[in-house]
Amino acid sequence: MSRFNSIPRRESERTGSLVIAPHNGPVAGLISAVVLALVLLVGISVQARADDPHLGIIEYEISCMPCHGVDGHGDGRLAHSLKTAPADLTRIAKSNGGEFPFANVADIIDGRAIVAAHGQREMPVWGDRYRRAIDANESPTAIERHARAQIAALVRYIESIQAK
Repeated sequence: MSRFNSIPRRESERTGSLVIAPHNGPVAGLISAVVLALVLLVGISVQARADDPHLGIIEYEISCMPCHGVDGHGDGRLAHSLKTAPADLTRIAKSNGGEFPFANVADIIDGRAIVAAHGQREMPVWGDRYRRAIDANESPTAIERHARAQIAALVRYIESIQAK
């Protein structure tokens, strides 16, 4: 007998096909986690489009939330392990006279142009992570355009969470 025979099943009322019925045990939690991980991996591997309204929040959740927290206040689960506390991303505009410095934030996230003489950088250089070919035949120009689109989407999301 297969271990999958114990999974509750029912017939779909609409199509008449067999479907797995909802289950609230540890197996369901594991299945949900695996499905979520696969969805995230597929979402990450799909080429970024600058006009995708979800790209910024997805990038934030994957790349920024562990340190900057759910709401961007610098209270993420990894914040305590850093030498320098993560910035409160909701106060960037407020600390810049009410103007959000889009280009400066993009440069900080990208990280390649930061001068080493300014000290140790604990934040990863996300520009390097985003500059990976999606397709083996992708040109350097396309890779750069893709990376800039991801960074711009992330900066737009950070701009959207600014304190009023």
